[in-house]
Amino acid sequence: MLINSEVLGEIEIETKDIIHFAKGIPAFEEYQQYVIIPLEERSPFYYLQSVQKTDLCLVIAQPFVFFPDYEIEIADDELQSLEVNGEAADLAIYVILTIPDDFRLTTANLLAPIVVNPENHQAMQYVTVGNKYSSRHLIFRSESMAAAAKEGD
Repeated sequence: MLINSEVLGEIEIETKDIIHFAKGIPAFEEYQQYVIIPLEERSPFYYLQSVQKTDLCLVIAQPFVFFPDYEIEIADDELQSLEVNGEAADLAIYVILTIPDDFRLTTANLLAPIVVNPENHQAMQYVTVGNKYSSRHLIFRSESMAAAAKEGD
């Protein structure tokens, strides 16, 4: 199947690779079909491209590469909406990135991860509550990045 993307151009996808957000993504509720495309092989970065809207393409990442201690607890009713039949540990977790002009200051939304059941391609953006996370965590956390962040203030 061919789809168009303003970011990626015309791309060939397999229908079986489409993931379905039953409720959409907050702010984009009317678009429920997406495909996850690796930025490059063996990279923790991906595009989350809408199948239905050519200009809806988010950059997402595997959070555990940048935040090894990252933990989320997903409520049982939410797991049921993803039709999880086995271990919740089998879910794929991604976070949406905000990428400013200075890529070194890229932040991850750890408050509301994208959760995908890879067995049935059901997905959701799960908004967590009552934890230590926010929507803006620097993914490059070295002393030089902290200095760069201060310069931008």
